[in-house]
Amino acid sequence: MESKSIEEITERKSDAFEPLVIIEFTSGTKQAAIEWLMAHIQESKLDGGAELEVKMMVPQHQQATILYIGASLDRYLVSAEMMQMRKPHTAGDLREFTISDLENFKGSGEMSTFFTTAEKQKIILKELNSIRASEFDLHIPGYENYKLYPGKRIVKEYLRREVAVRLFPLHEEEFIDKLGKEWYMPRQCCSVQPIGKIQKYFGEKIAMYFAFLGLYTISLIPPALIGIIYFITYWRSVYREAIFAVFNLVWSTIFLESWKRYCSELSFQWGTMQSVVAKFEEPRPDYFGKIGKNPVTGKAEPVYPKLKRVLRFYLVSLPVTAMFLGIAFVFMLTYFWMQAWADNVYFKNKTLLQYPIIFAPTIVYAISIGILNAIYRKVASLLNDFENHRLQSSYENHLIMKLVLFDFVNCFISLFYVAFYLQDRALLRSHLACLLITSQVTGQIKEAMVPFFFVKRRSQQMERAMKKAASFKTGEGTPEVDYTVQKQASLESTMDQYEGTMDEYLELFLQFGYVFLFSSAFPLAALWALLNNITEIRTDAFKMCRIFQRPFAESASGIGAWQIAFEVIGLISVITNCALIGMDPEVQHLMPSSMSTVNMVLIFVAVEHVVLAVKAAVAFFIPDVPRWVEVEMARVEYQSKQALIKENVAASYRKKQMLRKMFLSKEN
Repeated sequence: MESKSIEEITERKSDAFEPLVIIEFTSGTKQAAIEWLMAHIQESKLDGGAELEVKMMVPQHQQATILYIGASLDRYLVSAEMMQMRKPHTAGDLREFTISDLENFKGSGEMSTFFTTAEKQKIILKELNSIRASEFDLHIPGYENYKLYPGKRIVKEYLRREVAVRLFPLHEEEFIDKLGKEWYMPRQCCSVQPIGKIQKYFGEKIAMYFAFLGLYTISLIPPALIGIIYFITYWRSVYREAIFAVFNLVWSTIFLESWKRYCSELSFQWGTMQSVVAKFEEPRPDYFGKIGKNPVTGKAEPVYPKLKRVLRFYLVSLPVTAMFLGIAFVFMLTYFWMQAWADNVYFKNKTLLQYPIIFAPTIVYAISIGILNAIYRKVASLLNDFENHRLQSSYENHLIMKLVLFDFVNCFISLFYVAFYLQDRALLRSHLACLLITSQVTGQIKEAMVPFFFVKRRSQQMERAMKKAASFKTGEGTPEVDYTVQKQASLESTMDQYEGTMDEYLELFLQFGYVFLFSSAFPLAALWALLNNITEIRTDAFKMCRIFQRPFAESASGIGAWQIAFEVIGLISVITNCALIGMDPEVQHLMPSSMSTVNMVLIFVAVEHVVLAVKAAVAFFIPDVPRWVEVEMARVEYQSKQALIKENVAASYRKKQMLRKMFLSKEN
C-alpha cells in the first residue's frame, strides 16, 4: 500500500483545541516567567521548543494562571514515531509506530481515536521535558536568583522552584465513571479486575501493580483456609507446624513463579517485554550534569561523573541509612522495656481495666514503626535524588534497595529478637498478630476513610467556588477554553498528586514478610492479609479514580527489583521457619539425648537445604515464559527478519533498475 505524507494524513484532523495537560502557577508568579514558558512550549522543535498548543486562563475564583496544553495531530504522529511507541498492527502483533506505515496500523482510519488519551498525555509530557535552557538562558525571567545552565530542563526547574505548582493530565470523566463501576464498586468486590482497561487508562506500570496485587490476593486463599482449619481444630503438634511451614514455603514459590508467567503474558500483550522494548533508555528528567554527548546514540544529554555518584552513596547515603537503622534498634529496645513495665503493672493488679495495658506497648510500637518508615521514605528519596542516577530504572532500584533494607530491619527486628533471643513462642505469636493487625487497621484508616471524607469536602468547596466565578479572564490573543474543562481542571487541581507505586509495593512486601517469615508461629496471618487485600484492591482503585490526580502513563515490563525483594523474603523464610521448628522443645525431645549440639545443627541445616532444593525444583519446572508467548515472540522475530529481507530485496531491485537505466542512457 502506498504510504501517505504527513500533510495528507493531517488533512483529516479537527481544528478543535483538545486540552489534556495542565500547568498551574501561583497567584504571585511573575507574568514574565509565565509568558517565557508559554513561548518555549509553542516554539518549533528546531528552535528548541516543544511545538505544542497552549492556552492561558486566569480563573476569578483563585486568580492563579493556568496553562491548558494540547497538541496537533502531526505533533502526536511525529513524536510517537520518535518515541518508538508500539501500536497494534494489522498483521496481528504490536509494532513500533512509523508514519510511513500508518495505514497498516489498526484504527488509523479514524485519527481522532488512533491515540488513546493516555498516549497523547505521555507524548505531551515527553515534549515538555524536552524543553531545555540554552546558553543564552541565564535565569528564569523575573527570578534572577533562579539560575539556569545550558541543558537544564525548564519545566522541571519551574516545578522544583515552585514557580509552577502543578503539572498533571486531565481525567476522562466518561471513561473513569465506567471503569469505576467495573473496578471499585461494592458489588465488584470478588470480581476480576479490568486489567486491560486499567492499562489503557493509567499505563503499564500501574496496571502491573494491580495485576500483582490481584494474583497475590488470590494466592493467599489456600494458606488462609489451612490457617482457619488449624485454628478451629484441637491438633497441637510440631508436625502440624512443620507441615504448614513447608506448604507455605513451597506455595510462596509457586505464587512468585506464577506471577512471572502472568507478567510475561501481560508485558507481551502490551508490547513492553524486555526483548522488544527500546534498548537505549533515555536519562530521567531530573538527571543533571554538564551537557555532553551519548557515546552510543550520539544525542546531547547531561553527563555526570560516576565517581561522584559512588562517593555520594558511600560517604552520605550509607552513613545516613546506618544511623536510621540504629534509631530503629533503639526503638525496639524501648518497646521491650515498655512491655516489661506494662506486664509488671498488670500482674500486680489483674483487673479487667488493667488488661489493655498489656497490648498498649505493642500498639504504640506498631504505630511508631509506621511513623519511622514514613520519615525514612522521605529521607531515602532525598538521598536518591542527591546521588543523581542517570536512568529511571537505576533510580528506582536504588530507592527500593534503601527502603527494603530499612523497613525489613525496622519492622522485623523485634520478631527476630523474640523468636531467637527470647525464644518465646507465645510472645512471638501475639507480637506478630498485633503488629500485622495494627499496621493493617491504621493503613486502612489512612488510605480509605480519610481520603474519602477529604474528597467529598473538596468537591463541595470547589462547587461553591465555581458558582461564584461566573466568568473567566482570558489571556490576550487566546480563545477561551470550554467552561466544563475549566471546572474540571480547577477541581482536579485540588486533588492529591499520585506519588507512584513505591509505597504500595513496600506495603505488600512487609505484609508478605509478616505472612511467611514466621508462618509456623501464626497460621492466621494469611487470613488477615487476605481480608486486608480484598478491601485494599477496591480502596486503591477508588483513590486512583476519585482521590488522586491522573498520573502520566508509564511503561513497565514487570515489577522490577520488587521481584527480587519478594524472592529474598521467600529464601529467608526457609531459614527462619526451619530454625523455629528446630528450636521447638517437642523436636528437642525427639532427638537422642546423646546427640551433640553440632550434630543437631547439621541436621536442621540439612533439612533447610532440602526445603531450598524443593523450592528450586518448583521454580525450575515452572517456566517463566508461557509456551504461547515464546511461539508468538519467535513469530514476530521471524516476520521482522522476513520484512527486512523483503525490503533489502526491493532496494536491491531498485538499485539494479537504476544502474540498468544509466547503462542504457550511456549506450544511446
